[in-house]
Amino acid sequence: MLYRYVDRPELLTRLSRLAREELRHFEQVHALMRVRGIGYRHLTSSRYAGGLMAEVRAEEPDRLVDTLLVGALVEARSCERFAGLVEVVPADVATLYGDLLAAEARHFTHYLALARRYAEGPLEPRLDALRELEAALVCAPDAEFRFHSGPLSSARAESR
Repeated sequence: MLYRYVDRPELLTRLSRLAREELRHFEQVHALMRVRGIGYRHLTSSRYAGGLMAEVRAEEPDRLVDTLLVGALVEARSCERFAGLVEVVPADVATLYGDLLAAEARHFTHYLALARRYAEGPLEPRLDALRELEAALVCAPDAEFRFHSGPLSSARAESR
């Protein structure tokens, strides 16, 4: 989005800061993985994110607003997932996940504020539609386990 929307200084500033923070999170998680002997491997795209992005409208400014709303929903779901995990993981992981939870909450509010700024009308009808889709995606069975996946499909769960 930094290259697509060069005429929106507030968007550029907020998203560049967010990108730097996300890269720092990557480094923190990667370091924790190395300490624990967990290899970094390639993962295919998730059904969840792909399903949300497939609903982004093509015409501007709707495309920008939808992309920001999708970002907000992903961040909100991340908060939910981190909040659930922080209680059941080892202390060093819980500390990191607690920090990530707080960051995801900030990111959610940034994405939502930017969407409100660039929307040409009321945001709630579109947000409600995307929220409904997001809930369906996260509740539907998934063939691959991901942070934002739904429950594993029965065929996949039986093979484990």
